[in-house]
Amino acid sequence: MTSNTQIALESYISARRALLDAMLADHRSGTSANDIAHMTSTAWSRPITLDYLSLRDRAARAREALKAAGLSGYVDVRTTGDIAGPRQVLLQIACDPVDMEPDAWQELPNRIAGALVDARIGWTVSGVLGPSLNALLLDEVEHVELIDL
Repeated sequence: MTSNTQIALESYISARRALLDAMLADHRSGTSANDIAHMTSTAWSRPITLDYLSLRDRAARAREALKAAGLSGYVDVRTTGDIAGPRQVLLQIACDPVDMEPDAWQELPNRIAGALVDARIGWTVSGVLGPSLNALLLDEVEHVELIDL
């Protein structure tokens, strides 16, 4: 038996997802983050909306930069937190080193760093800003957080 609460919850989740999708579509089509934050102020606070849109923009820029550098098959970019915090953009290795030539594997951190810096994106490894990305290759960390420069 389906309860009223369950039906209402499913409806809420569907409407929430539709609102988030609409916010992202409007932002991608040129609506300013401030305008979107103003429109959604009855649902979420302005700082939460602005942070969410900034995070999604950073993830998209990172994906585009890595794709343009021919690296999208080697690393993944993902976001956490959705509209509720904590929100992060994470970078992680998506390939097996045995599938790459040793020289290409060793050069991967520099290629990733170059693509990200060109897109005005920095990174933290274990809370330290901008160290070498070699920690990703050496399995010292599972992912690094991407931040705006």
